[in-house]
Amino acid sequence: MTDNKINTIIFFVLSILIFLGYTYFFSTPDKNQAKKPPGAEVFEQSSPDPGAGQAGESQDFQEQSDSDDMHFSPEGRLISIDTPLYHGVIDTAGGRIYKWELKKFKESTNGGAAINLFKDTPPGFSTLLKMKGHDVPELIPFEYSGQDNITVTDGTDELALTWLSPEGVTVKKIYAVDPASYVLKQRLEVTNPGTASIQQKLDIKWFGKVEEHGSGGNTMSFVALVSGDVETVQKKLKESSSYSGVIDWFGYSQKYFISSFLPETGADTSITLSPVGDKSLVKALYSYPADTVPAGKTSVKNWEVYLGPLEYDTVKAVGYNLQESINYGWVEFLAKPLLDFLKWLNSYIHNYGISIIVITVIMRLIFLPLTIKSMVSMKQMQIKMEKIKPKMDALKEKFKDDKAKQNSELMKLYSSNGINPLSSLGGCLPLLIQLPVFVALYDVFLHSIDLRHSSFLWINDLSEPEHLFDIPGIGIPFRILPLVMGVSWFISQKMTPMTPTAGNETMQMQMKMMQFMPIIFTVMFWGLPSGLILYWTVSNILSIGQQIYVNRLVNTAKGG
Repeated sequence: MTDNKINTIIFFVLSILIFLGYTYFFSTPDKNQAKKPPGAEVFEQSSPDPGAGQAGESQDFQEQSDSDDMHFSPEGRLISIDTPLYHGVIDTAGGRIYKWELKKFKESTNGGAAINLFKDTPPGFSTLLKMKGHDVPELIPFEYSGQDNITVTDGTDELALTWLSPEGVTVKKIYAVDPASYVLKQRLEVTNPGTASIQQKLDIKWFGKVEEHGSGGNTMSFVALVSGDVETVQKKLKESSSYSGVIDWFGYSQKYFISSFLPETGADTSITLSPVGDKSLVKALYSYPADTVPAGKTSVKNWEVYLGPLEYDTVKAVGYNLQESINYGWVEFLAKPLLDFLKWLNSYIHNYGISIIVITVIMRLIFLPLTIKSMVSMKQMQIKMEKIKPKMDALKEKFKDDKAKQNSELMKLYSSNGINPLSSLGGCLPLLIQLPVFVALYDVFLHSIDLRHSSFLWINDLSEPEHLFDIPGIGIPFRILPLVMGVSWFISQKMTPMTPTAGNETMQMQMKMMQFMPIIFTVMFWGLPSGLILYWTVSNILSIGQQIYVNRLVNTAKGG
């Protein structure tokens, strides 16, 4: 087997292991299985009551029903909010968000409806307020005195929902609308007009979808940042899970969008995530610490929600480490600069397909001296092996019944001809140095919202697989780019003939397996985004060009 082939095997085997390992280790399992019944912490609080009773005294809140009634339809008055970025609809029942459409992002390349982050789910952010000795409905029937339609184009406007309890307690849920931001600020004000303090407990209930659609698909996930760790649920829940600690944010993400709740507490809190019915819906119940509203005072809780695109700079500007919701894995330190470079290139080129080709060529040029040196070294080793092949075959035949003696004589033959079989492993070093860059580009093209609805040649959307037509009879979509990628990979494999070496029956078997790699990867990449496959195809074609150059260089050096 040629040393070049050995290195190719090592490179691609390592690539596969890294991709599979990356998927396995960086997709967060449900590590925190619920140790209590769902919602137990909602009703069983034993925190101190400053100003009323002994520390640690049990707080017997009036239990309101935390049911799984999802209230798909709005049950109160609908208030419409329009800004240049979004169109939102608020249901006064519970002060919930019923609809949130992102005006700059359409569902398809043909236009159509805007992306609705609350499509096919119940209204979100239901405010569950409990007050000791007070009966508070699950969906607080807030009142609103303003107009049904609000348009905000400049400055910040507030939408205040108000409810007066039978006991005279005033509860306000206030939305602060900034037309230049996808962040919606909210606060809950509870005013106690009485002469005694009121113990209160606030939870936020939010239904969402969890659906897995494979690598590169529009997987819908529950995601949270808990004590610095990103917790992700991508598969349908079978049982409840709880997460406790400092929760910076939590929410539901799609491939390129996220709806997130930013509690602004900085304290240890908890989320309970529970399955709902037989479908992909789950219920997140976030619990604020219990506290007290002193007599004649107003308690204020602030939080924010981010409802918008998963664009790195945008979510990073929000704060709370929300950029951790974009999973670049262990190569994030490379992925972000490469993403910035790609966007900079496209600011001049104005076509992401061409920009992908250009950045692939540039990366190859940066590593070209190292790659050429490695390929020349392997080619020279291959030529030496070819020269002594007749002697190797003779030794194998002579000592075919004595493997130990055969290997000993072959090592002597290698030594006398200046060949070190292990030296070929050094040729893998340049490939391993390049590997983090290739993985980083892989993640950039897989996750970058900038590629969404970007066309190139016959490809309508670089963020999605091609779909020219379905193959008659089997219904599988026909795609050109994955086929070109597979063919280019096959050609690159066939450019160097195989030269067997000593004691390499296993390596020869691996080489036979490697011959199927173009087919395997073509199948694996069939459903991945076209931008990613374009990058891989261009990389394969450049590899072919490099190999042709090295072959000519070495042949010229030896007088060919």
